Amino acid sequence: MKPMILLLSLLGLTAVFLTACEAEPDPIPATVAELCTLEANTWVRVEGQFSLPTFLTCQEGKCRLNFGGGGSGIMADMRTSDTPRANMLKLPPDQFADDDLSFVLDDETVGDRHTVVSVMGRVKRPSETSCYLDVSSISLP
Repeated sequence: MKPMILLLSLLGLTAVFLTACEAEPDPIPATVAELCTLEANTWVRVEGQFSLPTFLTCQEGKCRLNFGGGGSGIMADMRTSDTPRANMLKLPPDQFADDDLSFVLDDETVGDRHTVVSVMGRVKRPSETSCYLDVSSISLP
């Protein structure tokens, strides 16, 4: 019986250790214009506004939309749903207009294309010539 308790204790400690090791680093503050100059997987905090692109691309529960600030812009991937929760985009209708943009911030308030937000996420660089922001958290600045 004692070996079983010891084994379970060790497994519990291992799980706690692995969870602590996976914690996100503190994000570095950046501007939208700086994002594509950063290394892939850099964890950032950036301010700006979302807008719907002319053609919305969605796959695997994420949609790619525009994110801009300070005269610069980048594409951003955000989790999406018909019934969004915190940090998610509400899936727009097939025939959408600019005003159909709606997303939920981390405090459960709803934002739209006029809402200036602070976004935390990772810079993704699928190639040397392209980059986008993978959105994890959306809050008011």
